[in-house]
Amino acid sequence: MFKKIGIAGLITFSLSSCIGYKSAAPERMNVLKNTSEIKGNTKIPDKWIQHKERDSIEFSYQWMKELVSPELESLIQEGLDHNADIVISKEKLHQIELSMDIAGSNLYPSVNALANTSNNIVSGSQIGNLQIKSSWEIDLWGKNKSAQMSIISQYYSSAFQQKMLEQSIAAMIAKSYFLNIAGQYQEQKITQYIAATDGLKNIYSIQNKIGIANSLDISNIEAEIILLNSYLEKVKNANSQSRRNLEILCGRYPEDLLKVNVEFSPLMQKVPSQFPLSILEKRSDIMAWQFQIERSFYDVQEAKAARLPSINISAGFGAAETNVAGISNLFSNPLIRVGSGLTTPIFNGGKLKKNVEIKTSEQQQVIEQYSKSVLTAFGEVESALANLSSMDRQNSLQQDAILTLQKNIELTKKQIQVGNNNNLALLQKQRDLIKKEMNSIDLNLQQRVERVNLYMALGANGLDQ
Repeated sequence: MFKKIGIAGLITFSLSSCIGYKSAAPERMNVLKNTSEIKGNTKIPDKWIQHKERDSIEFSYQWMKELVSPELESLIQEGLDHNADIVISKEKLHQIELSMDIAGSNLYPSVNALANTSNNIVSGSQIGNLQIKSSWEIDLWGKNKSAQMSIISQYYSSAFQQKMLEQSIAAMIAKSYFLNIAGQYQEQKITQYIAATDGLKNIYSIQNKIGIANSLDISNIEAEIILLNSYLEKVKNANSQSRRNLEILCGRYPEDLLKVNVEFSPLMQKVPSQFPLSILEKRSDIMAWQFQIERSFYDVQEAKAARLPSINISAGFGAAETNVAGISNLFSNPLIRVGSGLTTPIFNGGKLKKNVEIKTSEQQQVIEQYSKSVLTAFGEVESALANLSSMDRQNSLQQDAILTLQKNIELTKKQIQVGNNNNLALLQKQRDLIKKEMNSIDLNLQQRVERVNLYMALGANGLDQ
């Protein structure tokens, strides 16, 4: 009687709690993060700390939203639905989700059916056995619960990795989209430049006839035109490959049939210079490592529990009969068995102890990876901000140079009208203007790419707000 009461009490206790199990509470995770050597050597500037408490929902992403045209939004959605890497990653995430159910099954009893028959060669008798067997390892130290929570943490880490992949594909589509627009601009400007150079050739031909220019001048300009046409062909091929790359990102067959809008939308919104720290903390890669720390916490806990004794409860119900036909009536010779067992490791060459050390080392490695991802995030934000600031200044100077050259061209035209200048000087200045406009196209492209980079560095979580 007392034995039955003891077993029942033990079962009830194991169902309600596990002696050795601890949850990965935020306080425990913060303690682990503070053990990072990388973090200990990294001083976060006050400008981040001062904005830590600011609600990220109040932070404006208008500087990014103005880049997203309906056409680009449609391409991004197509990529998220059909990109090959995303489709494959979703299947991997589904596999981890199924593994969660498998890990959870260890917390419950297992039930199996057993049927066999054997012949005694000497006596000629036949013995049959039919049983339903159940066994259950009481999770006294939280080993199985830790294993289950490890898989759950792994699932959430993979879910954030999936999100990071989707964000990366969306960013690649946006960059490729802007590159296609810039490429089409470049084609137009190179074509204009070739036309201006043809105009120079015509002028040199006329001057050659009247003895002002010589054959060498004409030969030089003809060689330049050949090189320019070669460069134009190179640009056209690069643009064709860029369109194919965009089609692949969107999950299409790369046929070079995709055409994009040939205009850059103006950049009206100013990029902020300071950001709340809470935005970086929500980056998908940082969140993925956060859950990896939780997973490693449970792995260490499981490894430690594996060194402790385990209690198993088993039960069997069935029948055994020397006449196999007699088993058709299960209760003709019933067998009912209930028992329990205690298993404890004594000697295994230090394998379990070393396993704890390995899991602890892996935990520290994950903590350092987490700290590295935070440091990387700061670096990406600062680099994007520095690049944007430099490009803004470059673009401002470039626009001033373009305006100055445009005024110079207008003055040259007026001088030609009164006979104080000639078309040769005008064409040369027009060619210089086209060069500067081509440089401006590159700067416009880089500005948009760096805005995408900054948006990704901040976690790419704001366009739905």
